[in-house]
Amino acid sequence: MSRREQSLKIHLLGACGTGMGALAGLLKSLGHKVTGSDVNVYPPMSETLARLGIPVYPGWRPENILHLRPDLVIIGNVIRQDNPEARQALDLRIPYLSMPRAIRHFFLSERRSLVVAGTHGKTTTSSLLLHVLESLGLDPAGLVGGVVRSLGTNFRLGQGPFFVVEGDEYDSAFFDKVPKFLHYAPFGAILTSVEFDHADIYPDLEALVQAFSEFVTLLPEDGCLVYWADSPLVTEIARKARATVVGYGRQGGRFRLLERRPEEGGQILLVRTPLGPIEYRLPLIGQHNALNATAVLALLSSLGFSVRDVAQALETFSGVKRRQEIRGQVRGVTVIDDFAHHPTAVRETIAAVRESWPQRRLIAVFEPRTNTSRRRIFQNIYPRALAGADLVLIREAPGLEKIPREERISSSRLAEDVRALGTPAHYFPDTEAIIEYLVASVRPGDIVLIMSNGSFDNLHGRLLASL
Repeated sequence: MSRREQSLKIHLLGACGTGMGALAGLLKSLGHKVTGSDVNVYPPMSETLARLGIPVYPGWRPENILHLRPDLVIIGNVIRQDNPEARQALDLRIPYLSMPRAIRHFFLSERRSLVVAGTHGKTTTSSLLLHVLESLGLDPAGLVGGVVRSLGTNFRLGQGPFFVVEGDEYDSAFFDKVPKFLHYAPFGAILTSVEFDHADIYPDLEALVQAFSEFVTLLPEDGCLVYWADSPLVTEIARKARATVVGYGRQGGRFRLLERRPEEGGQILLVRTPLGPIEYRLPLIGQHNALNATAVLALLSSLGFSVRDVAQALETFSGVKRRQEIRGQVRGVTVIDDFAHHPTAVRETIAAVRESWPQRRLIAVFEPRTNTSRRRIFQNIYPRALAGADLVLIREAPGLEKIPREERISSSRLAEDVRALGTPAHYFPDTEAIIEYLVASVRPGDIVLIMSNGSFDNLHGRLLASL
């Protein structure tokens, strides 16, 4: 399989996933003929692929493979071994790759890979990194987990020396049961955090730590690992790297966030660097985003770029969709969309919104949707994460039938536990009930913060339309 010398017919199974859709766009930009199929063909990725001229076939049908006869099939990690299209491709002995193997094959051999890994903050941090490199004139390539507003998409095929990639610790495919980030040949990396997640593939925190430890050992001696120095666990993992290690944080690290002055829609940051302090305005809210930006500052400074130039580029970042994204304002009610699902992310997102709009009532709407959040692993941790809001609305977790009964989270009990902490909270069986409640109860000045890693049945748009 040639990367550039010849045009290939490439078919992607699970093409509407965020990463797979971006890969499809990158391959199309290389000049390959790209098609896809998926059982859930819906916006925004369906619209992106249509705009790029990439046909997507709905459903899994063996005849798609028979008709297209692709030179290569790329199989996403949502595809099971018994998938009809995957079986057809294997039966016909068509070459196939997992998504991360395809990224490495087509894009990483001629570039230096900069990987952002960690339980939290990967999408925002990798988007910041991609934006800064572009602003500095480095013409980077990259693939991240969210739509970068300045790009209008979540990928970029530049001709420069760097490829920015969001390093997911989830497994690669049914035939490639290793974390995605182990395929990305990192030269530089950021490790933002390590907490237990992905309970469907990692039995415990120790197994997850082992995966991250293996990742940092991939960095070459002349590479650089930037790590969150405030975490003893992350620091311990970072010590296993052969590369230069550079810490960042509020309490520790060579790049230290000394001061934050929040303001609506952003914050003024003062950061201590090895070359002296620097102050700049970051157009993102919350301490977690201040730390994400500090990590980018640390990595690029360690790679030889001017701290001042990096800070100036950070000031022009326009954000990532679904990361504290204001979806609309109607009748004085502001609706914000966020991807938060892990308890730490939920807590930090609520704190960030509260800090930026301290005088307004904050209504947090939460849908436990991931394979981990639908389990009761965080049953007793979510209440305190949610209790920072003024009012909490919790939806029944979708797809609970896929989880063993004794392992399922209870959304109704979660609402009870939030109320026990002194914050009003209500349980709802479905999205329609939440919309009905909100339309009847919101008032001018309210902020409705909607948190889910899925579409939440387009709650944001439907609420705005109803208001």
